[in-house]
Amino acid sequence: MTQLSHWFRSNRFGSLFFATKRASFFFMLIACTSMSAAEFGETKFRQLEEVLPTPNSYRTASGAPGNAYWQQRADYDISVELDDERQRIIGSEKIHYTNNSPDALDYLWVQIDANLFAKDSDGHITSSAPDIKRLQFKSLRGLLERESFDGKARIHSVKDASGADLSHTIVKTMMRIDLPFPLKPGKSMHFSVAWSYNIIDAQLIRARSGYEYFPEDDNFIYFVNITDFMLKDAISPLSFEKEKIKTILLN
Repeated sequence: MTQLSHWFRSNRFGSLFFATKRASFFFMLIACTSMSAAEFGETKFRQLEEVLPTPNSYRTASGAPGNAYWQQRADYDISVELDDERQRIIGSEKIHYTNNSPDALDYLWVQIDANLFAKDSDGHITSSAPDIKRLQFKSLRGLLERESFDGKARIHSVKDASGADLSHTIVKTMMRIDLPFPLKPGKSMHFSVAWSYNIIDAQLIRARSGYEYFPEDDNFIYFVNITDFMLKDAISPLSFEKEKIKTILLN
């Protein structure tokens, strides 16, 4: 197995790209909204709250943070094992969470993106059938693989800093962790999560993570997304330190 360790810090380039992309989407959205209003006869004096919210103490008219702006923070120490025999990721993470909001928190939300590929995921059970007349062999292989593949994340433990179990509930791609006491504004806490999940065959199922097998040299190349277990609405920019990496690419 391959051992990996990652320590999360800041990355301004990712934020800058997102801001630029969001700006272009914003102008496109205004244009589409104007066309829709004209087409359906809506008044030109209609309020634009859903497109251009009223400035407040959290956001200025330009969209920049205001004097009361806040954002939660989470720092991650992640250890990962790559099971090269079974194409599986086994990991654990220690999280230092800081409550920068003005409210006390009774629970935290953690995103579990791997559950998008569970057999009972909403996306899978509500997907429409393909056009059989135009179905290619590779597409058929992908459909059969999706029916048999189980990418659901197994949560092995959720513990506080002392090692005591934390009550948690998993609903689809979200996990709610109930705190033993309210986390007050400005305070922080440590907790840990242990998990594992199967890696997707990227040649058959499209996803942000996956592996590709090369039979000529009997070798696997892995593309592993290390943001699959992130806290919801917490600032968690990436930078990581790599050690003992073997036939694995991190995106």
